[in-house]
Amino acid sequence: MTDPADLSTVADLLADEHAQRILVATSVEPKSKTELAADCDASLQTVSRRVDDLDAADLVREETRARRDGHHDAVYVASLDRFEVRLRDGALEHDVARMDRDTTDELQRLWGKF
Repeated sequence: MTDPADLSTVADLLADEHAQRILVATSVEPKSKTELAADCDASLQTVSRRVDDLDAADLVREETRARRDGHHDAVYVASLDRFEVRLRDGALEHDVARMDRDTTDELQRLWGKF
């Protein structure tokens, strides 16, 4: 899949320690920005900026998590599976492979939260 974000944007994000921690944490389970700040030992402001940058580059996606009190939280899930850079015919090319969530798996995950 060809990535809409340019190579330097994706490379800069992947080189950033906070973005790396966010990607790793959200690859395990959906996390809110507050949970990510605690898990990544970073300020909420730093995490918010990085999550917004990762979301803009389509490396994470926002989901909604229902709470027992009827409210909901925005949580983030890594969508990055693989990042490849190739040198072909004098030009750098890049692809970002994203994880596909099976509908059945997603429904099971959602129902498991209730």
